Order: sequence, then C-alpha cells, then structure tokens
Amino acid sequence: MSETKSIIFAIIIVNALAIAGIMYEIGYFENGDVDTSTIVTASLVIKFNNLDDNETMTFDYITTSESTVYGILLSAKVEGQYSITISQHNSGLLIESIADWGNCDNCQEEEGYSWTYTVNDIAGDTAANRKVISNGDNIQWTYSE
Repeated sequence: MSETKSIIFAIIIVNALAIAGIMYEIGYFENGDVDTSTIVTASLVIKFNNLDDNETMTFDYITTSESTVYGILLSAKVEGQYSITISQHNSGLLIESIADWGNCDNCQEEEGYSWTYTVNDIAGDTAANRKVISNGDNIQWTYSE
C-alpha cells in the first residue's frame, strides 16, 4: 500500500507542476489587465534615425482614451496620416512598422533596426499596449539600431 501511495503522490506532483507551467505560459500569474481607460493628453515624437536628414514627426498635444504608449501612437495616426503594423506576443503588442518603416518590401527597412519607445526620456520596459502614460508625458518612438 505504501508503494501505491508513493506512485499516486508522484503523479499528483507531476500533474501540479504541469498545470502550473501551463498557467505560467498563458500569463495567469501576471498582474492582470492594465487599466488603460483614463483619457490623457501627451506629446509624441516619431524619429526615423536611418534617414539622411533624420526625419521626425512631432505632435504637441494628442489626446487618447487608451492611456498607453500604443494608444497615443494610434491617436496621432489620423493627424499624421501614417500606418502602424503590429504583432501580438504573450507579453503584449510589438510595433513592427510606423509609416511603413520597419516591415515593408523594398523600402526603408534596415538590418538591426527596430522601433523602441521612451516615456519622459526613460526607455520602455514593457509592451507598448501595457505601458500606461499620464497627462503631460512626452513619448518618443525611434526607429534605430
């Protein structure tokens, strides 16, 4: 009987570890959804560092109802008349291209370049759709190495 108990105990342990691994992989243990429902006004700069003249798009006052770095980028899209290409990952959205820079055929894509953002000159530490911003923040997206 003791050998049977040991086998059952081992099966329970293995199953518990497998379930915990699955829960971790799907993000069950993360802090949950980010509250992005606050309306904020912020400034936005989009820089293309691989251009000869370092083209920059600047938006002084953009208001968004999705108070994230991604939300402000979306809100400025209409005024700036640019497109955004994204991909979904476990940790959130990844910006692949802005204004066809970064993910296009025969255009400005360059090896080793990618889109990164800063909020008030501090480098982003999470996916753009999970980084909450506040009124008056300065957001900068840069396409660079």
